[in-house]
Amino acid sequence: MKKYFSILILIFLTLPAFALQTIRGKIVDAGTQAPLDFVNVALIKQNSETPTAGVVSDGNGNFLLPNVANGKYTLRITFVGYNPIELPLNVTNNELNMGTIKLVENSKALKELEVLGQGTQMRFDIDKKVFSVDQNIASAGGSASEVLQNIPSVDVDQEGNISLRNSSSVEVWINGKPSGLTADNRAQILQQMPAESIESIEVMTNPSARFNPEGTSGIINIVLKKNRKAGYYGSVSAGTLWSQGSKPGGTLGANINYSSGKFDAYLNLGYRNMNFTGGSDIMRENYNATDTTVLNQESTMKRGFNGMFTRAGIDYRLNDKNTLSLTGFGMLGGGYSDNNIGYQFSQNNNILREYSRVNTGLGDRKSYNIALDHKYDLDKNGSNIMTSLSYSSHARNEDNTYVQKDAGSVTTSNITQKMGGGNSQWLFKIDYTQKIGENTRLEAGWQTKDETRGSPASAYDNSKNDSIKSYFNEFDYYERIHSAYMTFGSRFGNLSLQAGLRGEYQIKEWENAYYDVNNVLQNDKSNYKPALQLFPSAYLAYSLPNQNELQLNYSRRINRPRGREINPFRDYSDSTSISFGNPDLLPELTSSFEFNYLKSWDKHSLSASAYYRFTDDVRQNVRFLNNGTLENTWMNVSKSNYTGVELVAKNRLFKILNLTSSLNFYYSTMAADSVSSIYNPALTAIIPAQEMFSWSGRVMANLILGKNTSAQITGDYSSPRLIAQGSQTSSYAIDLGVRQTFLDRNLSLNLMVRDLLNSRNRNTITYGNGFYQEANSYFHGRMIGLTVTYNFGNMKPKRTERRQDTQEMDMDGME
Repeated sequence: MKKYFSILILIFLTLPAFALQTIRGKIVDAGTQAPLDFVNVALIKQNSETPTAGVVSDGNGNFLLPNVANGKYTLRITFVGYNPIELPLNVTNNELNMGTIKLVENSKALKELEVLGQGTQMRFDIDKKVFSVDQNIASAGGSASEVLQNIPSVDVDQEGNISLRNSSSVEVWINGKPSGLTADNRAQILQQMPAESIESIEVMTNPSARFNPEGTSGIINIVLKKNRKAGYYGSVSAGTLWSQGSKPGGTLGANINYSSGKFDAYLNLGYRNMNFTGGSDIMRENYNATDTTVLNQESTMKRGFNGMFTRAGIDYRLNDKNTLSLTGFGMLGGGYSDNNIGYQFSQNNNILREYSRVNTGLGDRKSYNIALDHKYDLDKNGSNIMTSLSYSSHARNEDNTYVQKDAGSVTTSNITQKMGGGNSQWLFKIDYTQKIGENTRLEAGWQTKDETRGSPASAYDNSKNDSIKSYFNEFDYYERIHSAYMTFGSRFGNLSLQAGLRGEYQIKEWENAYYDVNNVLQNDKSNYKPALQLFPSAYLAYSLPNQNELQLNYSRRINRPRGREINPFRDYSDSTSISFGNPDLLPELTSSFEFNYLKSWDKHSLSASAYYRFTDDVRQNVRFLNNGTLENTWMNVSKSNYTGVELVAKNRLFKILNLTSSLNFYYSTMAADSVSSIYNPALTAIIPAQEMFSWSGRVMANLILGKNTSAQITGDYSSPRLIAQGSQTSSYAIDLGVRQTFLDRNLSLNLMVRDLLNSRNRNTITYGNGFYQEANSYFHGRMIGLTVTYNFGNMKPKRTERRQDTQEMDMDGME
């Protein structure tokens, strides 16, 4: 392995000898001086009309055309709503820096422009892929979860759980910050966040040392819209959403943006009311030395939620060097659930027992996040100091009642379980960026995160008018992490290099109160020692002629156990399958290698990635059979390896069709292991050695159907994949949307259908000592939505500027 790696490094280091010249620059709005992204930059050779190369500007307005042969050219710069620019160039033996290029707005073009159709735009940076989703038709009227379902490499299951490249160990951020999102609350938060509030999704599968190392598969950053165009602009929207088998729901939304010389301000409001119908079928065989008992379990479930999403912010430019920002968002709402479960036990086709259970629940949630940011520009070359202080809070309360009846409909138990809790987090960070010359950048920073979580639970026997002490649990968790990092990057001709190191010092403790089998109150406490972890990262990128680029990168990341994974609280909502957490879990540590090839044409682009990821102390949900009842908990089981190839392409065909396609092929292995239950060491689970080849694909087609009509169709497929003690079967789905605009595009009507074929189910096969189980579940069926949006203001929203909170590392932006 070392031999091949050394050869690859040697190749990269010798390639610059054959380098051609580079043209770079930055594009800004002539009025506001704001950088413009997705501007078309074409290089045309003298006496020709066909571009020899072409790129789009990045989020900072920067563009780079590498490997340009000497000669005379015309640089053509075009963007919707602006006057085009053509600049004559004479490329010699030196790199050509165009400096800052100012585009002047064409107000007449803005007024008369008729946009026929816009597809999801895609851009590749050295450490991430950026997908612009503000024109995503199939998600109109939907939530952030529906938006993520259409992003290559990202999967969202029926419960709202998110995975990246088949790994659920992923961080989800909002505007470059964790914002208090955790594995326990982010599904609910993202289902409540309106899709219309999102501008783009950034996917970082191998983030640099500058970023938080949490999430072994990477980071998904949701960038919310923020319009900084002078004047004001706003919109109002209303819609309805219907999930098959449920009552129709509705959505309302409004936003207003205002910008002047000193101030930028915005306010977004959204309300969502949704209802769903789901269910499951489970067949489980329980084995012992003499016979086999078969459990057949069927359930139907109705659930829903309603809530308000609010987001507001203001930027104040104190002077040319200082900008102060105050931003925040909040959510307030509640939900309900109604689950009817039927149980039948049999042996040799003879029924042994039948009973039913009705679980009803009511809950409420409230969340908010507020952040104060300051940016100080050290110079005009991009050197700055950014300071941020944020606080977030997420709280929840649930009341669940479990009523169980025998075959004669006689009530045998009636229990109400109350659960509450939440988490709060302080986050302070300071980031320093120093540009050294045109091609070198030094970054350093510090971050402190302070988090507290609480999860009280209790239960009451309604038939006996007495509390149930065995259901009582109060779990409190505290964590503080201090982090420091440094990265150094430079460009040598067409070769870009970056190396970084991050150190994190973690302090954590927990306390758990419960009643033992003798009804004596116990209080367990953690015995953790503070731990220091190091997380290196490295990147190499080389630009080849004719818009080809190679990238090689490495990072080390961590997935620390938190929330329900470590909370010993026992969930009795299913009497035949009890789940609880494991406070003794260890973190997963992952090392990731990627080799990327990027190719751009005038109307096409391709990204090919070969990746290898190995993880120690893999965490999986493990099942133990205890006297006929499954006990589910999280365990560190073994080691895993993923080797794969991912292809992402964008194609513009026939002037009316834009395609964004992705394919992910991977080979996964998991080592054999044997683990024992944390509460009953006599119960063991054998994790067999497993290996499987899997693949997934997704195609998004954006169609121009007429002057004011556009459509979008998305299809995805996932082959069977490995899980601990079994596998998950294949799945597929199709989504579509149609948009029609009226009144000079001020009024738009969007129709969307999610899961057109009603096929988005989850089927799993699991097995272990004494049991074999097949389960089929679905959380909602086909969903249809209709949304009407009206835009107003003194000018139209030609673009939205990305939040700079992401603090991205862009090697092409070194100027």
